[in-house]
Amino acid sequence: QTDAAIAPGNSGGPMFNMQGEVIGIVSHIVSRSGGAEGIGFAVTTNAAKEALLDAPPIWTGLSVVPIAGELARLLNLPQPAGLLVMHAAEDSPGARLGLRAGATPAVVGGVPLTLGGDVILAVAGTPIEANVANYRRIRDRLRQAQPGEPIDIVVLRAGRIIELGGASPGATRAR
Repeated sequence: QTDAAIAPGNSGGPMFNMQGEVIGIVSHIVSRSGGAEGIGFAVTTNAAKEALLDAPPIWTGLSVVPIAGELARLLNLPQPAGLLVMHAAEDSPGARLGLRAGATPAVVGGVPLTLGGDVILAVAGTPIEANVANYRRIRDRLRQAQPGEPIDIVVLRAGRIIELGGASPGATRAR
């Protein structure tokens, strides 16, 4: 988190310290007005290095937003955290599993979201939690999966908890 002025559109840009060294990569800003004032967020260079260079990336074809705390309560999540599916690329692994993106733009608590899509609650038996260690466990489990191996995903969809994946991609089971 930073109090440096971050304008919308700065995501992906470098964050420097006073010595001119890159110390992070700007990720986003939470701003009530949509301008540069608010709370800015950046990924540390160590975290970026680990995510991009030390381990091969996993392409899911999904764009997700972590949902936790007050936002999770506002969206009636049945647990403290989840991942809101904002976009699912056509014919991507996420889309083939049956994950659905939202279509309704909204601002909730100052955060721009696209509502109406799935909220991922668990991946391969691991519930979503709002911490880095949890995301690493899920990433490592996905990396270990063999091509074509089914991965169970539990989602909240239209107020119902359902399970995607299992025996065949796209299979859906209500819980």
